[in-house]
This record gives sequence, structure tokens and C-alpha cells, in this order.
Amino acid sequence: MAKKVQQQVPELTPEQLRNEEVNWAFTQIVNDGLQMLKPFEANKYRAVVTVDHAGNERYPNLIKESISYFWNLTLSKSKNGALLIYYTYDNEATSKFGTVIFNRMLRSIFKHTSSDRNDINIEDCVRVNTDTKDIHNFFYKRMIEGESAVVTISSLEHVAA
Repeated sequence: MAKKVQQQVPELTPEQLRNEEVNWAFTQIVNDGLQMLKPFEANKYRAVVTVDHAGNERYPNLIKESISYFWNLTLSKSKNGALLIYYTYDNEATSKFGTVIFNRMLRSIFKHTSSDRNDINIEDCVRVNTDTKDIHNFFYKRMIEGESAVVTISSLEHVAA
């Protein structure tokens, strides 16, 4: 009879567990944001650029980005290896549509990073840019540059509100 060999799976360090949690939260926040875009009739408001920065030697601390007309959500790595979520909102979007989506995105960010949600505290991983920026022009530039090995452009299906 053959003997079964058990392989030991290395335990994750607290930093690795925290980073897994931040990565999960980033994905949930992006998914929530995408749902917020679906009611818009104009395609430009439902379009999303996703950038996978893995292996980017020029910006090794960038990991992922989700860019829309409304926001830039970025997952990046600090000098000490901790994952961080950056949220920046567009100034023109605020002028045209008010702060409804901005506020809903903040709620999503806080919902998914709250210490009440899990034993692992990741509340300090969030960086919200308090000043609106010119995201829509950056978004259009990425759209014009088109897709590549690391850039995906998609348009969400319109769903009536």
C-alpha cells in the first residue's frame, strides 16, 4: 500500500493576508462602481478602461486601475509592500451630475474596507483624493490609445434605472 505524503502549505504572513483582503476589497469596489454606470444611456458614461500593471517596470508599484469618465480607482503597492486603494473623482462629472456617484463610491469603499467587515483591519489602505481632478481627459486619452496587452476597454450594457 502506498503511503500518502502530506505537503505542508506555508501559512500566509499577516501582511500577505492583509494584501489579499485589500485586493478583494478593490475588486468589490470596482464591481460596485460598474453597477453604478449601467443606468447611463450614453455609452461614454458606461465605458471603462482597465489597466493591469503587473510586470510594469516603469511603474512597479502600480498593480491595477479602473478608469471611467467619473473616477480613477487604483490599486498600488507602498514602499513596504502594503497594498493601497486610491480613489480620485472627476471635476466635470461633479459639475454635470452632482456628487451622487461620488458619494455612492465612497460608501462602497468604506463598506468593503471597514474593520467591522472582517478581522483584518484594512481601513488604512484607502486614499481618497479630496480635490476633484481632470479624470475624463485621462480616460479619453486611454480610450484613444486603445487596447493593448495590459489595457482592456469595455462598455457596460445599459440597464434602465
